[in-house]
Amino acid sequence: MSCDLTDPAILEAYQAIVSGTPTNWLILGYHDTRDKISLYSKGTGGLEELRSNLTEEVLYGFVRIDDRFALLAYVSEQVSGLRRARALVHGKAVGALFKNTHVQINSSNLAELSDEKVRSRLGLLEGPPTPDPSGSPVMPNSPAPVAAPRPMTPVSPAPPATFNNINTAIPTPQSVASEVSSPVRVASPALSNGGTTTPRTERQLEIESAERKMREEMDRQKKAEVLKRRKETQEREAREQEVFAHKQALELEQKRKYESDRAAREAMKKQLIEMEKLRGSGLSGYITIQIHGSPFWRRRFYVMRGQAISFYRDEFDRKSAISELRLGGRVVNIEDASLDCLIPNSFRIDLYTGESHLFFSDATKDKELAIAGFMKCNESA
Repeated sequence: MSCDLTDPAILEAYQAIVSGTPTNWLILGYHDTRDKISLYSKGTGGLEELRSNLTEEVLYGFVRIDDRFALLAYVSEQVSGLRRARALVHGKAVGALFKNTHVQINSSNLAELSDEKVRSRLGLLEGPPTPDPSGSPVMPNSPAPVAAPRPMTPVSPAPPATFNNINTAIPTPQSVASEVSSPVRVASPALSNGGTTTPRTERQLEIESAERKMREEMDRQKKAEVLKRRKETQEREAREQEVFAHKQALELEQKRKYESDRAAREAMKKQLIEMEKLRGSGLSGYITIQIHGSPFWRRRFYVMRGQAISFYRDEFDRKSAISELRLGGRVVNIEDASLDCLIPNSFRIDLYTGESHLFFSDATKDKELAIAGFMKCNESA
């Protein structure tokens, strides 16, 4: 499953990206060939432009984001299993050619290649907050600071009207400001009613009214801020509860599915044991295997007998097995590998020796039968 990467345009576009030129992405593809990879396109519009050029086939992308580089292996969900397996091998060859790669991302749909997910894989999302040029610490969701008002000119001979204890100022009407800046005229002390003075002039009443309105506006702003913060807290708590409930439901569903699959496989395993006792032969069929340490996939015909699995080139050539896998208590884990391989009906067998073998079947039913067969062969003698 080797591939041809001799197209000189590939290295030319790659060097342009890593050297910091305006070109910051490229796409490679097969052009209807089996293993010859060539340059499809390149551009300067970054990840968004790269995504818009992806089509429903096997493609390899390389993109520069800030000062980091990502290799993308895009395998459409419409691609067959054998082509997916070949793409997995060829993707390693492309990665070996593009040595500046910081992360390789395997994907089967465009949603997995969003800006946020790719930048997260590159470690570009986290960072310290931008400092305020004024030197003040940046506080999230805090209201903009309001300048404190200047003290008003004292009124004579009445007591001075000041605003020194006010934290948030409301602009004073021009009429009030002009009146405060000039002395208040006081009624003459010699009046016809015995010489008493007028308690408060009209201007003093206007000043007191302006101060009262300012205090009321301050109280209104404070109450509005408290209500806003309370609402934000309630909304955040509601979102967190929704996420937690969804996570619990998902975990419960996964647990139920795991238990259901395990019970079904146990039942199939017992049926296989009885069938082998009655017929004298075990489960057999076609399966594709990638043995530990090999990048290649091989389609083989397998036969399970006792605690051993024999592999043949096909069902008509059973004179001598190509290879044999003896289990008998050596398997420590069997699990689905569809997300790792991007191949449907694939699974992984982990042995206690540290080796792992990958398999995929032609259909879901064949996969479940094969897993049940592996479980049967793993039973101790």
